[in-house]
Amino acid sequence: NEVEIVKDAPPGPSADEILNKYLRAVGGANRLATLASFIGKGTYEGYDSYHEKVPMEVYAKAPDQRSLIVHAQNGDTTTTFDGRQGWVAAYDKPVHLLPLLPGSELDGARLDTDLSFPSGIKQALRDWKTGFPVTSIDDKEVHVIQGTASGGSRIKLYFDSQTGFLIRQVRYTNTVVGTIPQQIDYSDYRDVDGVKMPFHWVVTWTDGQSTFQLNEVQPNAAIDSAKLAKPVEAVVKKAAAR
Repeated sequence: NEVEIVKDAPPGPSADEILNKYLRAVGGANRLATLASFIGKGTYEGYDSYHEKVPMEVYAKAPDQRSLIVHAQNGDTTTTFDGRQGWVAAYDKPVHLLPLLPGSELDGARLDTDLSFPSGIKQALRDWKTGFPVTSIDDKEVHVIQGTASGGSRIKLYFDSQTGFLIRQVRYTNTVVGTIPQQIDYSDYRDVDGVKMPFHWVVTWTDGQSTFQLNEVQPNAAIDSAKLAKPVEAVVKKAAAR
C-alpha cells in the first residue's frame, strides 16, 4: 500500500478535470441524481471486534445524512452525521455518547457523507490544489489533489488515473503533538442501479486499522428517520450465560 513517487512526470490534469473524470466514472451527473438514499449491509473487522468479522450497516440519505452501525461482540458503535452535527455512540468509551467536535471530527464525518453521494464533491472542499508529484499506489498511477474542509482540515484525495475512481483519502489533523494523518483506502467498486460504489474500504490511523466490507446495497430505500438522528447511548452487552 505504500505510495511510490514517479519522478520526471509531465504536469497532470487540473483538479476540475480529475473530479469530472471521477464523477463520470461513478455514473455521471444524471445517474447520480437518481440516488436519493441507500442501505448497505456487510461486515466490519477491527481491534474492537477482536479482529473478527461482525455485522455492519450503513444508512445514507441525500444530500448529507449518514449513519454507520457496527454490531461488535460487546456492544454496538454508531457514528452519525445529520447534515449539521455528528455523534459517536460507543460501548468502549468512558462516555457512551459523544458529539463529534468541530474541526477534524466533523470534517471527516461530513466528507464521508459527501462521498456517499459524490455529485457535490466539488463543493465539499475548498481551495483545491494540484501540482503534486505523480504517484502510484499498488502499481496504479494516481492523480492527487488537495482541498480544505469547512472546519479547516486538510484532505488529500487520490484518484486512479486510468479508471477515475477514488482509491485513497488522507486526512490531516493538527494536534498538540503534531499533525496526525488518517488514511482510507477504497476498492471493489460495484454497480448499484447505475452508480458505482466502493464495497470495500480500510481505515488506517497511527496505531490501528479497521476494515469494512459491504455485501449488499439497497438503493433508494426508505430509511427510518431515527436511523439518521442523534443516536441513543451505547450499551455494553451482557456476557452470554454458559
